[in-house]
Amino acid sequence: MSARRTSREIAVMALYQLELTGPPLKEVLKFKWYDKKTEPEERDFAVSIVNGVVKNQEQIDTLIKKYSKNWDFSRISIVNKAILRLSVFALLYSWEVPKNVTIDEAVELTKEFESEESARFVNGILDAILKNETKSDG
Repeated sequence: MSARRTSREIAVMALYQLELTGPPLKEVLKFKWYDKKTEPEERDFAVSIVNGVVKNQEQIDTLIKKYSKNWDFSRISIVNKAILRLSVFALLYSWEVPKNVTIDEAVELTKEFESEESARFVNGILDAILKNETKSDG
């Protein structure tokens, strides 16, 4: 597994914790709850993702709500919200990874943490955001 993939998994888990129990961000970012060995660059990238999502969460959530047609935001699972938030952040604010790769990674994370059906849901929202809210770079 790539270092970036590991970082995204850690970020999803951190965002999940923040949404579920609301511990202080500083505590979550210590990763004491994460029991696998990680490299410093994996943790650093995860921290940058989580900080970026938290900083921009209002705008990110507004877009998720806008494009999750026929779904009340409160009904979206916490895991799916975490993956969507991470991915929307990457689509809007990150230029390191091509946008289609960001969506593919989100789909794979959703399959891993949730289900195939959830992956289609996440893919649909992210695809709509990509087409309507970003300048596409493929």
